Amino acid sequence: MHLKEIPMEDQIVVTGYGAITPLGHDVERLYNALLNGESAVRLIDPVDGVAERKWMAACIEGFDPKEHVHPRKMIKVMCREIQLAFGAAMQACRMAGIALGSVEPDRLGTVFSGEIILSDSSDVADVVRRCATNGEMDHSRWAVEAMDNIHPLWMLKSLPNMAACHVGITLDARGPNNTITTEATSGLGAILEAMNVIRRGKADVMVVGSSASRTCFTRLLQRYEADYSRAYSDPQIACKPFDSERDGSAPGESASAIILERRSHAEARQAPILGKIVGWANRFGPSTERWGGTQASTENTLTTLIKQSGLSAQEIDHINAAANGTRGLDAAQARGIASVLKHIPVVSYKGGLGDSISGSGVIELIASIAGMRRGAIAPTTNHTKTGMDCPIHVVSKTSKPRTGSSMIKLSNTPQGHCVGIAMTFENS
Repeated sequence: MHLKEIPMEDQIVVTGYGAITPLGHDVERLYNALLNGESAVRLIDPVDGVAERKWMAACIEGFDPKEHVHPRKMIKVMCREIQLAFGAAMQACRMAGIALGSVEPDRLGTVFSGEIILSDSSDVADVVRRCATNGEMDHSRWAVEAMDNIHPLWMLKSLPNMAACHVGITLDARGPNNTITTEATSGLGAILEAMNVIRRGKADVMVVGSSASRTCFTRLLQRYEADYSRAYSDPQIACKPFDSERDGSAPGESASAIILERRSHAEARQAPILGKIVGWANRFGPSTERWGGTQASTENTLTTLIKQSGLSAQEIDHINAAANGTRGLDAAQARGIASVLKHIPVVSYKGGLGDSISGSGVIELIASIAGMRRGAIAPTTNHTKTGMDCPIHVVSKTSKPRTGSSMIKLSNTPQGHCVGIAMTFENS
């Protein structure tokens, strides 16, 4: 049975969303920035001692956790990524009308995406200095110096599962609580997990979120990816998804959340229904090369989505791709899309938001939901001319009027993993 044919009361719908991004601290500002083709990628100020290095990144600026985290005493046990996730989740909950006591606690759960959270350099700087001899780190001194001088909650602040935990505790959500860590597919993977919890009858409402930062100096110092653009002369147009002159991506950070809910439950409490999920797929294309399995996994994911959802090509308004301006990903994903849905318009927003990897999937899905609801799909940021190796129709320069009732979101990893979500929208 196609998912579109599931009894209406058992459909899984989206009833709220929230976002804190480099292009704005809510969905409205994010969407308007994308609509105007804005990019948040900037040159990052150098760190003391490494002034010769250059980095570009899309950072969230002006974020004050006191405006988003309540009670405020929780801030001290949250690193930046957890604070961002909590703020986005509370936005989504407010939109959906979810508050403490509004949903039966045992029927409310949380699932977030996550990855390794590297400590902020300020958290360990004093201890590192104490361990240094003539400017070099003496690891043999770490155990003693760290035990005596590091903050006792240092580790607790940065555990990847703490976003789901803090949100669950605040809402008294006693249903399933989980964290998905599958690199760039983590966000959509969290949505799949939440959907399956609802389908199994273990919850009526799931708070699904993602938060990640690739812009902290600890990470930049440790690993500045080979896939990152080196077009430092004009950072705002450095990342060009699917473009003929693309030379790499840019690190980013973002936090976002959506509320998934059984339709009958949403209607009973008169919650807003923003759209419904009609298909999902989780496929893998094995390869020994970076991005080598991307084309096959993209093809298999799209084929499964079409079969499962029952959607026709005429119903699909656009595909929101994972393209991030790298040669390998963009070309392989484009070929995969073209082999299944060649004439469907494609967008990508990493040129404006940067690539936060595990944080990118949900925020990009939200951007498409906003566009479908408003009737105008924001164009691909920084795209001028489609590369010859990308045989697809890229939405660029100006917005695209909504022409279909459905859209597809894809996320991919370099190892060949692809996850896809298909959603359908009623007339706005």
